[in-house]
Amino acid sequence: MKKVLTTGIAAAILPIILFSRCTTDNEQDTLHYVNLSQAACTFLGEGNQPLAITVKASPGDWTAEPGATWVKIERTDAKTLTVIVEDNDSGAERNTVIDIAAGQAAQEILVNQLAKDNEFARYRRLETFQMGAAMSPSGRYMGGFTASVAADDSWQYSPTIVDLETGETFQFGPFPEALYYLSQTMAITDQGLLFISDGFHGGQIAIDTTGDIFIPEAPAGFQFKPEIQATSSDGKYWVGYANDKSGSDGGLTRPLLWVNGEPMELPILDKNYRDEEVWVGVMARGISADGSVIYGTSWENSDFGMLYWMNEEGNTAAPRWVGEDVRVVTPITMKMGDGTEYETHKVYGCICTAELTKISPSGTWIATTFRTEEPNEGGMSFTTTQRAAFYNTETETTTIVDDYGESTGMYATDDGIAFIGIGTLGVSSAVVYDLNTNTDLGSMADWVYSTYGIIIPESGFISYVSPDGKHVHGSMPMASAGGVNYVSWYIAPPLAE
Repeated sequence: MKKVLTTGIAAAILPIILFSRCTTDNEQDTLHYVNLSQAACTFLGEGNQPLAITVKASPGDWTAEPGATWVKIERTDAKTLTVIVEDNDSGAERNTVIDIAAGQAAQEILVNQLAKDNEFARYRRLETFQMGAAMSPSGRYMGGFTASVAADDSWQYSPTIVDLETGETFQFGPFPEALYYLSQTMAITDQGLLFISDGFHGGQIAIDTTGDIFIPEAPAGFQFKPEIQATSSDGKYWVGYANDKSGSDGGLTRPLLWVNGEPMELPILDKNYRDEEVWVGVMARGISADGSVIYGTSWENSDFGMLYWMNEEGNTAAPRWVGEDVRVVTPITMKMGDGTEYETHKVYGCICTAELTKISPSGTWIATTFRTEEPNEGGMSFTTTQRAAFYNTETETTTIVDDYGESTGMYATDDGIAFIGIGTLGVSSAVVYDLNTNTDLGSMADWVYSTYGIIIPESGFISYVSPDGKHVHGSMPMASAGGVNYVSWYIAPPLAE
């Protein structure tokens, strides 16, 4: 496989502390250590800003020495080392180390610098985007929005589209919250049409690279605006959902498919995830890049069973449960809080929450989570286990991955490279797994380095890889004053000269 290198930014890893002790004439121990805020970093080929690294060391008179002339260092203060790199005109990736010493303790900072963007690919973080970003199915565009405060202290929003092929950025607005209260980026087509939810007025806006805006509509008879969740590469198909009527119960949530902009209902099953009456409904969540397979979720209590439809030119048959081959539904008696017994079903089955990119480009693989449940003591609720799982729509078989404990299937490529989130909620780390050989391929950062030649932070996960493998979309947690936010990042091919 040809190795493709990408550009990047400084990548933090866990601090490293080295200890040693020495005895003075007074037999007093002195602790020798070097503690670095980061021990590896990657710089772009050109235009880098200085990078500050915190050095906590004992003895305090630590020293630093770069291993190459293209790296300059400044000891800014007693605990700060500033690293500056020259532009890389060598035509190739290069690396060196900075040696840090404090008494008998020593440590290295690995410094990696990529070639200029016009020779290799790019790695970028979209830190200014609110609520993450969306990548178009082929990887041509990234879309999202930024937020700012208006003169009257209200919010205003600027939809933003980045053309990853040309590097051009299209930004519109800012629009006042009274007009569009933008709350979450959902999808963007390969034609540059961006869908963003309006958290106050309902529904969404759709905006393109010219700034034209329209409000997507549901089928006739629906009294609620729809939520479009994903699109096919050619832009012919959009999928999403809407409630079918107003009233005290709000009606049923219906999965929707748009064909060339015209909405239609997708069929649903007669029974819900627990083989009982449907009382909330079903949402269409994602679609393969080629438009051949759609997936969605039921959404009743915490059931959110995962199902899928085969799509042939806009004609869809009844959906099937993802993971039918491992699905087991068993009648069971449970108890309410007052001790009253009622009949229901426990389910071993595949589930999905609100993720929008859990299907491979041709629809061959669907990433999911296999959940088992057993009544706990007293029989008033279930104890569950969750394992990453991947369903093959061609063979109609499910691969359950038990290697990582509680885990979530995040995404899979057509050739069976699977991305697994460790944990089930608030995933902050991920591993890569080969479904063909049932082997571990290392952490997400390991895989990115071996495939694209870039050091990235260990935290976060990959949610999408384009059909040609040249574009990658991921997210990483970053602390902020309001808590932890997930920042989108991408890998893309080089810009044309």
